[in-house]
Amino acid sequence: MSNSDRCNLMKSIMQVCFSLDDCKLYLDTHPDCPKALAYYEKLQKKRFRLVDEYSDKYGALEASSVNTDQGWDWNKGRLPWEGDD
Repeated sequence: MSNSDRCNLMKSIMQVCFSLDDCKLYLDTHPDCPKALAYYEKLQKKRFRLVDEYSDKYGALEASSVNTDQGWDWNKGRLPWEGDD
C-alpha cells in the first residue's frame, strides 16, 4: 500500500465522520425522522468498515480497534498524523 492509498482511506474516514456529526445535529432536532435515522445507520456502518480496513492495513486508528490476539499494539507504529518516513 502506498502513502497515497493510506491518505485516501484516512480522507474517506474523515468525510464519513463529518457526515455523521452533521446527521447527529439534525437528529437532535428531528429525532423521529426515519430517513435521517436510516442515513445515520448507513454512515455508521460505513465508518466501522473504513476504520476496520484502516486498522487491518496500517494499525489501529483508535484504541477500540486494537486486535488483542497478539497483545496490546495501540502504541506501536506511527500515528496517522505523523506521516511516513
